[in-house]
Amino acid sequence: MEFFTALKNSFLLPEKKALFRLNRISMRNTIVYISVILFLLFIPDVLQMIIHFEDAEIPRSMYALQLIVIYPFLIIFLAVSGISLLAGVSYLIKVLFRRRLAYQQLWKMTAFALTIPLLLHVLLKYTVEYTFMINGAPLLVLYLIMYRMIMVYPQRRRE
Repeated sequence: MEFFTALKNSFLLPEKKALFRLNRISMRNTIVYISVILFLLFIPDVLQMIIHFEDAEIPRSMYALQLIVIYPFLIIFLAVSGISLLAGVSYLIKVLFRRRLAYQQLWKMTAFALTIPLLLHVLLKYTVEYTFMINGAPLLVLYLIMYRMIMVYPQRRRE
C-alpha cells in the first residue's frame, strides 16, 4: 500500500507536503518503489525482445535466462547507479544555493522525482524520433523538479 502512496506523492512533486511525506519513506521501500516503476516501464522493451527472439544468435534457454534473471538485475543496478549520479548533480545544486540537505535526502528525492521524467522518456521513446528530445526533455523536467524541491529547504547559516 505504501507503493501507491509513494506513487501519488511522486506525481504531486515538487509540492512541499508531498516532499516531506516521501522523505519519511524508508530507503528499502524507496528502492522497491523505483524497481517496480522501472519493471512496469520496461515491460514494452521486454515484450519486444521476446517478439524478436529469432534475431538472437543464442539458444532459447540462454535467452530466457537473460530476460528473466540478468535483465532485471542489470536494470536495478543501472537504476541505483544512475540515481546516484543524478543525485550528485543535485548535490551540486544544493551547494550552489547553500541549502541544508544531506546526500541521502537528495538520493531519495531524486528517486521519487524520476517518476514523471521516466514516464515522459518512455512516452517520447515511442512517439519522437529525435534522440535529444528523448533524453534531454526528461532530464530538464527532472532538474526543474529537483531545483524546486531543493529550494524548499532552508539556507545554511553563514559561519
